[in-house]
Amino acid sequence: MTHSDSLVGRTFGKWTVVGGTQATYGGRLRHLWDCRCECGTVRGIANDALLSGKSTQCRDCGNREKAASRPRLVHGGTGTRLYNIWSLMKRRCEAPECADFPLYGGRGISVCPEWRDFANFRDWALGSGYSAELTIDRRDNNLGYHPDNCRWATRTIQNRNRRNNQRFAWRGRSLMLSEIAEAEGVSPDILRQRVRRDGLSVTEAVARSIHHLKEQGLA
Repeated sequence: MTHSDSLVGRTFGKWTVVGGTQATYGGRLRHLWDCRCECGTVRGIANDALLSGKSTQCRDCGNREKAASRPRLVHGGTGTRLYNIWSLMKRRCEAPECADFPLYGGRGISVCPEWRDFANFRDWALGSGYSAELTIDRRDNNLGYHPDNCRWATRTIQNRNRRNNQRFAWRGRSLMLSEIAEAEGVSPDILRQRVRRDGLSVTEAVARSIHHLKEQGLA
């Protein structure tokens, strides 16, 4: 080669230079180095690619190296409903591109370090009453996902726990109208109507609802 055989015998990563070669690229004749990878593959590599470190091994070895560096999922849960719940939980807390991020990560809701490992989350779930008809629910919607703040709940319980549900002080507790109606044995629809449409206080609305039931002989 015109630039001598000074690189022959030298190693660059997994490449060993064994000689010189020529090849035509885009109608232009180029001088290359014949290089043998540790796996036995021989390729012509440009002088600057070797000296700059741009090329250090063949493509197959590079792909195998990338695959080996990826985290291995050994929990066996990929694709299961529980894994999908875990994955979505992390995504809405950590991925700004997620549509739900403003309601979660955007207001400081996070996943505890312990649950960043799916195996730990799975163990907690299976030991805390998880079943296919339940979903994960945070007891306090202003706190994050961690064992002390989470439970498995029905959709009804989750809907009651939403941040935008209005609550009222009732018998020393903070309850929604549906819960008050359930506790007092009155119609939740009528109770909502008296409070929201008629402007009655909860106490007045409950009293009138009970009175109405008594007039009908239902209470």
